[in-house]
Amino acid sequence: MLNSEDMDYLMGQIANKNMEAFEEFYMEMRKAVYGLAYVITKSPYEAEDVMQNTFIKVWDKASLYHHGTNTRAWTMKIARNLALTKLKENKRFVELSTEVPSEDEVTKIIQIQELNQLLSALKKEEREIVVLYSVGFSHKEIASIIKKPYATVRWKYSNAINKLSAIEREGKYERA
Repeated sequence: MLNSEDMDYLMGQIANKNMEAFEEFYMEMRKAVYGLAYVITKSPYEAEDVMQNTFIKVWDKASLYHHGTNTRAWTMKIARNLALTKLKENKRFVELSTEVPSEDEVTKIIQIQELNQLLSALKKEEREIVVLYSVGFSHKEIASIIKKPYATVRWKYSNAINKLSAIEREGKYERA
């Protein structure tokens, strides 16, 4: 994981339209952006759209970034806002496909459903906090992303982890 100075440097290079810097930035942030988008949209396809749109917006708006602020939080705010907008726009249309998924795709779908089942025990904000923390963001960075006080984020994270632990202990969650 790159430090904040390295991320600031990359953002400056992206503002100058340096594609190599953008690729490095993408590789650093893609999992976190996708994870947050997925938690909000609950759709791998919509999460991929949000991820793509987030990086397009980062490329286009890099010159507006103020150096010294948190690059990761700035990017995640963009992703969060785009995911929430996508969710409002779509209102959950169901897309039917005639394609038969491969065995790997079925396995991935089952894993995603299991994760959704477990995370569904949490409130929306708790899910966001847990996912952001799991992909490497600090409580302070998460507080900045979701615009909540640091202490609130720590408290909600702790409560969410306790809920998930209780679910596992009580056997309410079973893997398929």
